[in-house]
Amino acid sequence: IVPITSDINEYAHEVAKKLHHHHLRVKVDTRSEKMTYKIRELSHGKVPIILVVGQREALEQTVTVRRLGSLAQETLALTDVIDTLKQEAENPALNKTYD
Repeated sequence: IVPITSDINEYAHEVAKKLHHHHLRVKVDTRSEKMTYKIRELSHGKVPIILVVGQREALEQTVTVRRLGSLAQETLALTDVIDTLKQEAENPALNKTYD
């Protein structure tokens, strides 16, 4: 999980806690680096799913999902993301990969 600014760290940790509750592996990147640097570094590290959170996401209880190999991103309700990731974890054939 990549918070856009340090003001959003609390929401990022809240999201992580909810994902952990559903037995999903997650890390929060709260380093004081620029968001673009963090995302580029995670992409080079082959992290399959990056969740980006900012002020809008915190207010709306959403997350922006970026998947490895895709330039597309989508903002979804946190509950929808949890459901999707749980299903993908239980059935790897459902993983959304992009060529």
